[in-house]
Amino acid sequence: MRSCQEIVGEAHARAQSHKSKGAFVIHRSSFIVQKIPCPFLCAVLLGVLSPASTRGQARIEGQILNGTTSQPVAKQEVRLLSPRQGMQQVATASTDANGRFAFGESSIDSSGAFYLLETAFQGVRYHEPVRFDSTGRAAVNIAVYDSTSDRPALRVQALRVLVQVAGPKARVRTEYEVKNASQPPRAYADPKGTFHFRLPPGVGQPTVAVMGLLNMPLPQTAEAGGSPGEFFLRYPLKPGVTTVTADYEADYSAAKLALSEQVPYAIDHAEMYIFPSSIAVDSAVFKLAGVDSKNRIEKLEAENLPGDTTVEARLSGEAAGSPPSESGEAEGGPAEGGQEVKITSASMTRLALPILACFLLVFLWALGVRLAKEWPRVKAGQAGPVRGQPSQKRLGGKAEKLLNSLADLDELFAAGKIAEKDYWKERLELKARLVANLKKSPSASLESYAGRSAPH
Repeated sequence: MRSCQEIVGEAHARAQSHKSKGAFVIHRSSFIVQKIPCPFLCAVLLGVLSPASTRGQARIEGQILNGTTSQPVAKQEVRLLSPRQGMQQVATASTDANGRFAFGESSIDSSGAFYLLETAFQGVRYHEPVRFDSTGRAAVNIAVYDSTSDRPALRVQALRVLVQVAGPKARVRTEYEVKNASQPPRAYADPKGTFHFRLPPGVGQPTVAVMGLLNMPLPQTAEAGGSPGEFFLRYPLKPGVTTVTADYEADYSAAKLALSEQVPYAIDHAEMYIFPSSIAVDSAVFKLAGVDSKNRIEKLEAENLPGDTTVEARLSGEAAGSPPSESGEAEGGPAEGGQEVKITSASMTRLALPILACFLLVFLWALGVRLAKEWPRVKAGQAGPVRGQPSQKRLGGKAEKLLNSLADLDELFAAGKIAEKDYWKERLELKARLVANLKKSPSASLESYAGRSAPH
């Protein structure tokens, strides 16, 4: 039988979160703690260790509505997918005359696995995540839209160009936030291409992705257009904002580079970030917005650019110094004529060590209190039910599934693929179910969770 020390120790080795809004990240080899109130850490820790009631039987219900006509969609197939199993189909359902569908407990892992719903409407696939409430039920509505091959009034509401000069190469990433504001709303799907863009000639094939559900990058094939540097995607542009990223490398061996990018759509706001700030920048489009002297990043901005505007900048000069260190410290001050701007990095603040020490002390205290309460029961349980009985095996299997679900959720959040509010809500619910399960079966196997390597 595994002791409480082993259980908590292995779970603690997997503890993690994100740096924003007062969360924390702890990995085996490194950690980042930044501007985190210690009382908040204590409250979160004690909340995670507190028991709660278990859920009821799992069930998923929902409705499919056509966002173009505002009418329910009948006889529409809905697929239940498990991302943890490589998007394997778990079950299917079909909508009734009112567009409603349901998945019963027989087709759902009631231990709390992560699911996605998928439906294909007029050649376009739509996905929604499944979030269970405290009773094990989930209500998920899916909006689909009529498709059109006629190009709507697309706009780029935000354009960001990030340039890093390193030796003879310049690495460039361009992000386009493309807005489909068609009225009534329609999905733009054209086999001849939906999103067109132009990069500097000679940069080769860019690496392109679309940010999908939960900010997961979906690799795309950028097909060459009719002229050098011209590319297009066939990815359907649904109503709302779709983020497209294009990465490429350019030659900087001559200590100069002419950046020139273009889209046939109006651009509401454009930003360019140059690292290091020692690189000289000359542009008729962008204006200097400031310099982050600590990280040596220069920021430029432009507003309200009409369609087919060439977003250009000429870079020159040697890249002085090395990339910012983990402490975020670098030499140099703000460039002349620019105000000081701050670009928050993931570096440790001066308060990190005291805050971490406070967290560890509170953790050890909470662990001691919990062990003092649980140890007599654990010792008594050693002479209890024989390991390997059918009931124990079932409980152990549920605990393993819960721990795997926790690991999946942690990895999604560490990669920034799930909102912080949803992460904490689901994590606390899973923890409560795990505690309740362990009370029934203290000998449940935890190797599948503790043995997984922490994401970096």
